[in-house]
Amino acid sequence: MTSFRVVLTDFTDPHQHIETDVFNRSGLDITLVRAEPGTDRDLAILAPLADALLVQFAQVRKDVIDSLQNCKVISRYGIGVDMIDLEAAAARGIPVANVPDFCIDEVSTQTIGFLIDLNRHTYELDSYVRTGGWGHRPVSVVAPRRLAGQVLGIVGLGAIGREVARKATALGLSVLAHDPYVESAPADVTLVDLDTLLQQSDYVTLHCPLVPQTRGLINAAAFAQMKPTAYLLNLSRGPVVDQDALLAVLTDGSIAGAAVDVLTTEPPAVDDPLLSLPNLLVTPHSSSWSAESSDQLRHDAAANIVEALSGRLPRSIVNRSLLRL
Repeated sequence: MTSFRVVLTDFTDPHQHIETDVFNRSGLDITLVRAEPGTDRDLAILAPLADALLVQFAQVRKDVIDSLQNCKVISRYGIGVDMIDLEAAAARGIPVANVPDFCIDEVSTQTIGFLIDLNRHTYELDSYVRTGGWGHRPVSVVAPRRLAGQVLGIVGLGAIGREVARKATALGLSVLAHDPYVESAPADVTLVDLDTLLQQSDYVTLHCPLVPQTRGLINAAAFAQMKPTAYLLNLSRGPVVDQDALLAVLTDGSIAGAAVDVLTTEPPAVDDPLLSLPNLLVTPHSSSWSAESSDQLRHDAAANIVEALSGRLPRSIVNRSLLRL
């Protein structure tokens, strides 16, 4: 029987019992080898011997891909693949697979949670009570407007964006969406250009992938189009937003506030000026997290590898258009 080596570039959980179980049940002889997280040298040593790579956040760039001698697939723990050089992988004939239906419920739910927190000022009111305040009208907080009837603008109408739209309409929000790759939208969603979305939305939420076209998409010019009472939500990737521009508009009050699960640099420095702003709500890139989503992610990322090592195509190949399949 042919033996295969799967190199795990990095993962936040120190144990891979779910992945190992998938490999064991496949009937293939698969050995899982962990690279030391954050150690480029360790990955450089292990990668040439890999029959497959299993990737979370590690940067898998052209030099790593060019060193692969027997690799049949690169499988990503997640939806986004901005840490993998897709063209370099395709040039070597290596499919890059992801888990496209991962965390749709979790991220869409946190988006709605962020939206409600921003609308109802819950994080500010919590701080108000903890410092001795009481009563429903602290002078430092503007009275919230009724959520029903306000406008939510969704940038990126993929699976997560569509689920956000479904949940938002249930709350009575009007929904606009912008996605240059989408030609039709659900019945309660109106497709518009980005400028119109920015100008008309009370909340702008980002659910687009990080690609060259979206890097810095929300910059100073974009913020200048938003209402001064509007809020920004980012649950996609940090670099989709120009972080210096975000700091500027939150500091001078050009927009009302923001809630983000992602930042340009993760984790941020403890003295990052963004973290001192009272009108910014931050979570640690955790919107995808639940017991169920974690188990699904680990199972499906491993299943992609089993498919490829069995001579079949994984169910989701993100660089398919670059490969001759």
